[in-house]
Amino acid sequence: MVWALLFFTTTEDVVFKTEQNIDLELILKDIEHLQDHPLDINSASVEELAKIPYLSINEVIKIVEYREIRGLYESLDDLRYIPGFDAALVERIRPFLTIGKKEVSVLKVNARARAQTALPVEEPSFKYYTRLNAMLEQYGIYTVTERDPYENLFFDHYTAGFLIDEGKRRFALGKYNLDLGAGAVLSPIGSFFRGIDFRVMLNERGLIPYTSAIENGGFFGGALSDSLFLRYTLFYSNERLDGVIDSSGFARSLVTSGEHTDSLSSSRKDRIREEILGLDVRYRTARFLIASRSYFCTYDPGFVATDSVACFYGSNFFMSAAELRYFGRDFVVFSEIARSWKNRFGGLFGISTVFPFLDVNISGKYFPMGYYSPKGVEATPDLASGTLDLKHHSRLIDVGLSLTLDNRLDEDTTRHDLKAIFSKKIGIVDTRVSFRRRYRAEDVDLSGSEVLMRIMATKNLFFDLRVEEKTAYGEEVARGIFVALEAGLDLKRLDARIRYGIFNTDTYAARIYAYEIDLPGVVHNRMLYNKGNYGFAYLSFRPIRNVKLTMKYSTVKRDSVRDRRAGGQIDFVL
Repeated sequence: MVWALLFFTTTEDVVFKTEQNIDLELILKDIEHLQDHPLDINSASVEELAKIPYLSINEVIKIVEYREIRGLYESLDDLRYIPGFDAALVERIRPFLTIGKKEVSVLKVNARARAQTALPVEEPSFKYYTRLNAMLEQYGIYTVTERDPYENLFFDHYTAGFLIDEGKRRFALGKYNLDLGAGAVLSPIGSFFRGIDFRVMLNERGLIPYTSAIENGGFFGGALSDSLFLRYTLFYSNERLDGVIDSSGFARSLVTSGEHTDSLSSSRKDRIREEILGLDVRYRTARFLIASRSYFCTYDPGFVATDSVACFYGSNFFMSAAELRYFGRDFVVFSEIARSWKNRFGGLFGISTVFPFLDVNISGKYFPMGYYSPKGVEATPDLASGTLDLKHHSRLIDVGLSLTLDNRLDEDTTRHDLKAIFSKKIGIVDTRVSFRRRYRAEDVDLSGSEVLMRIMATKNLFFDLRVEEKTAYGEEVARGIFVALEAGLDLKRLDARIRYGIFNTDTYAARIYAYEIDLPGVVHNRMLYNKGNYGFAYLSFRPIRNVKLTMKYSTVKRDSVRDRRAGGQIDFVL
């Protein structure tokens, strides 16, 4: 797997840049919620502060540790006294923090409508998404409609659900989602990609509404979360998923894309019935969390497999797991061990800790051949992997080092991915330089470097210069380079960005990923290959307090082919 150069600084593009196809809708929803309901920095726990994506788990630990040693924060500016916290980081997280609790209204309506299309406008290229959340005291309803490009039906995907939230007790009926554990058994998003891994795995949301555009995700049925002697969540789901059915009537595979753009993909829609009955039980103290979760799953029709050792087959299986976490004063430890189909055991673990001038993250995971966990996105079968992240803060320069080892168990070689980052802020100039070398056995497989320089002309106006190069080694050496300029204006009611860049890659193997700001609720990592140029213009503003309008235009030219797209979104909050 190719990892992104992902290190945490104060810029959004560094936080969300990734080379993996992962839905970050829940993380973006956390950001939107925190803007309306900021956390009290004097009472928020490690888990609550970890919801802020611009903070690493090590920085969260430092915030809590400083509070326990020095006393309550008198102002958010006190964060600057924490090693590694500069003015830029404090300003980035300021909208999500407060001194004292902010009153939450009992009536809440949040509506969103988003549309995107290729230019010139063609009906097949049109896509849209709508979302409605309405909460009256503890009762809520939520609906989602969505249509991908080139799909035949205007209402290709729609979901609805009902939620009762009484604090400790939650009940959901219809479409819902579960975020429990570290990701080996139950997780609604891909959580174990570098940089955001620890915060996602520690930030459990429990029983929540389903508002994603992923058609084959989540659960459909009913779920109850409450506390007796222990905290428990009982859930039931019965829904139809897209799948491939052979001529004998057996299921061959699930199709998770949710796209129905032609007769073949449309014929696979809702072919497999999935039924799940499960229970999660947990015990929590100030320092410890111990949990156990399991579910029984059946498929109709049952699966067959050409390789019965590597692939799941049959009509049912039982999944179970045990989880342990410990929250120390200056470290966090987590682990989840799971038993899957045919008694195949796998799991993951991690520890984050802070030392003077050094932050340390260690994580690992192991899933054997044939491991199967359809609701656990961490469960990549036939994989053993580990990561070591080190970050040093000083007045002279900040230095980060990351080493990842990926070993496919059926291969004889291990892939080593080494990354180093150096960052320094001098006056209004913030510079980040990163280097990467990836090895397969003893040979270099991939290398690259990146420079990002941000000039803060004023508090609200910035200019970016970014340069990235990549080299892929195979039968032939392929090189790629990307250079871009960007300007941004960030005011209370207006946010504007414009970027222009050029790129040149020898082959697809040397492709470059560039994060770019998109409509709210969307993460866009642009993949650049061949030779050409690209850019975008983005504008978001609030004409009145309860309405937010966002528009974006983007264009990319690869060789002689030009692709232009436009999108718009309106958000209404009451």
